[in-house]
Amino acid sequence: MRQFLNVLKFELNNYFKNKSFMVTTVLLTIAAIGIIVIPGIFMGNDSKGSDGGDGSAVEAEVENLAIWDEKDTITDLEAFSEAMGGGIAWKECKDAEEVRSKVNEGEVEAGFLVEDMLHYTYVVENNSMMDDKDAVFQSALAQVYRMQILNEKGIDAAEMETLYQTMPESTQEILGKDSAKNYAYTYMLVMILYFLLVFYGQMISVSVTTEKSNRAIEILVTSVNSTSLIFGKVLAGAIAGVLQCTIILGSAVVSYQMFRESWNYRLDFLFQIPQSVWIAFVVFGLLGYLLYAFLFGMLGALVSKTEDISKTSMPLLMIYMVSFFIAIFGMTSSSDSMMMRVASFVPFTSSNAMLIRVAMGSVEVWEILISAGLLIGSCVVAGVLAAKIFRFGTLMYGNPIKFSNALKNVLDQSKRV
Repeated sequence: MRQFLNVLKFELNNYFKNKSFMVTTVLLTIAAIGIIVIPGIFMGNDSKGSDGGDGSAVEAEVENLAIWDEKDTITDLEAFSEAMGGGIAWKECKDAEEVRSKVNEGEVEAGFLVEDMLHYTYVVENNSMMDDKDAVFQSALAQVYRMQILNEKGIDAAEMETLYQTMPESTQEILGKDSAKNYAYTYMLVMILYFLLVFYGQMISVSVTTEKSNRAIEILVTSVNSTSLIFGKVLAGAIAGVLQCTIILGSAVVSYQMFRESWNYRLDFLFQIPQSVWIAFVVFGLLGYLLYAFLFGMLGALVSKTEDISKTSMPLLMIYMVSFFIAIFGMTSSSDSMMMRVASFVPFTSSNAMLIRVAMGSVEVWEILISAGLLIGSCVVAGVLAAKIFRFGTLMYGNPIKFSNALKNVLDQSKRV
């Protein structure tokens, strides 16, 4: 136990003394706080009242638009502006070229060339994905056209408009989980697990391989038990990763709680996470991370050069990618499908699958307990196997050792014992 604690302390010191680790943590924490706080301050100032805080009325943002109505189709531009939602200053032009000129010179944001009620051209300098002026104009023009036709036929247009806008009232009764509502924060938690595993898993492999390449591992394995070494390295990586994640994510959550009202509760879908989901995230996320971390540490001992790590760890990364894509598919289709039920009991996929089922689906307590038990057992087996292969692999130099050969050697030694 003393050897394990010494290794754990040593590895944690390496993480916390690593400038890149500390700088990354600080910068990401500041970024997380800034993303929440800065918009919250501005939105809070905007919501102090319509008088702008000094008694003066706040002027609505006005859009400058140009129009050339060839046949004077639109008789009342002010009423048409209201149909488009208001806040529009029209620049009436004498021909199409004048509209294009004003748009090109930046005098107006966009322009419209109206031939008749059913035909027009939208003129804009650079079309943005967020530009909705064309759609709004089209909707308003269609509304004016329908009202004109109805009036010509002697039909009360206002009554017809009221009739078309009347919709049946419905209420929604959800007996289980609201998957659509819970999707955002579930996706965020799955992505956090993904980055934790990929980033820190590789760091554990690099740590083992670096000590092997500089021969420091020869001294370590002769003075420290291999089980203490691998467990110390893996748990140190887990603690460092979880601590970094907690600081960054926690700062964002706390910041949002402070500025929640300023945001007008717009980000509740992302940060209002139920306690049961947090527990599932911590338990299954940590266990899943430990399982893969032990395997990454084991694979790091099978190579002598850091440049060989990516090749050796690729199969393990592919296994996790399968788990990740199963999770994404389950989130977008059905979290209670047979595939997700099976995946929630397979140790390599249960960390994601069970989290999704708890957050978005229906799951029994006994299913959670069995899944957690299988994952704990897998972590123990992976840890023991990693310790044995770690001892064998760290004393072998040269070309990368095949996992099958290392496993065969470990089994042969177990039989002799």
